[in-house]
Amino acid sequence: MAAGVGLEMRQRDVIINSRRALGAAEFARERGRFDAMHHALFNAHWAGTGKLEDVDDLVRIGAGVGLETDELRAAITEDRYAAVIDENRRAASSAGIDAIPAHIFGRRYLVMGAQPYDVLKQVVDRLTSPE
Repeated sequence: MAAGVGLEMRQRDVIINSRRALGAAEFARERGRFDAMHHALFNAHWAGTGKLEDVDDLVRIGAGVGLETDELRAAITEDRYAAVIDENRRAASSAGIDAIPAHIFGRRYLVMGAQPYDVLKQVVDRLTSPE
């Protein structure tokens, strides 16, 4: 599916703990760099160029999107965004989300897991068609 849309995804031989990466993304969000960091983290994980549980790799990835490295390192090692991460997890769980990725469309449809384009298009078509 990834290759069909021009993405490279390499199989990882381990399951990672993404908590540090989530903290790095929250740091980036506060500095207006979330989208760039999100894409960089995604690419680093799936292209195999970075370990999202490794502080040094996260700092390197953050530097690549213009984040200040000493501040980023401190935020990750202090687990500065623990409360935000935990609250987001609780909110997702209360909405029935237990897989990543998960998308909520129009506050009506929950689509979990990686899905083909056609599945997502069907949901959007339902939302945009007159009832």
